[in-house]
Amino acid sequence: MIHNTKRYFEKRLRKKTGAAIHDYRMIENGDKVIVAVSGGKDSIVLLKVLSDLQRAAPVSFEILPVHISTGFEKGFSCIAQWIEEVLHLDVMVIESGIAEILKEASDPDKSPCALCSRLRRGRLYSLASETGASSIALGHHMDDVVETFFLRCLFTGQIGAMAPSRYSNDGKNRVIRPLAYCTNDLVNTYFSFLDIEPIENTCVIRPDGKRDMIRKYIDMVEKDIPLLRYSVFAALGNVDMKSMCFKENTDANSH
Repeated sequence: MIHNTKRYFEKRLRKKTGAAIHDYRMIENGDKVIVAVSGGKDSIVLLKVLSDLQRAAPVSFEILPVHISTGFEKGFSCIAQWIEEVLHLDVMVIESGIAEILKEASDPDKSPCALCSRLRRGRLYSLASETGASSIALGHHMDDVVETFFLRCLFTGQIGAMAPSRYSNDGKNRVIRPLAYCTNDLVNTYFSFLDIEPIENTCVIRPDGKRDMIRKYIDMVEKDIPLLRYSVFAALGNVDMKSMCFKENTDANSH
């Protein structure tokens, strides 16, 4: 039986997102959750499913949608209008000036994506402190987690990924990823049923091609190992510590 209805994919998304929230205790009664809305497909789907769960969840929590404007986004006003009309939420738009900062500070021989991400995350941390938010929800999904594992393992010599729920290094800010159990295909398929277009990113700075290379490699291997993404994700929470090659008094560098 072929499932191709919005309702079917909506139910799958809600079930997987709800399971991730439950398993990692991401949201509890009385929480205020900042939802980072970049304007891409993932963040729009995240806000939509959290909005749906907010109305049906057994706990009461507040959603604060936030858009950190880097200067590279085109068309976010249409998304903000859609969020207001369809989800009945107001988006806080913060002008960050990141585009100008990257022009001045980024290394022309390296991808500026990591610096851009740190600058956006820093602004979200500040806002969480200002508003008393209990957590910051990001739109990363299972594919992002698995790709990051391979990137860190192959290019940095470190085993790590994106935790579905973790605190920042200073312990002050909690970051959650409610879509951690959802694949990119599921997110994209559901997004196709929403009557909205994602932003156009006008950044002309050379992107990092390593993640795209890893993504293509995973797609290739998955032809022979269909459950590759699920297996790697499960492995990240099922570590045989006794088989690791630890040296005494050695701690991993944090990322």
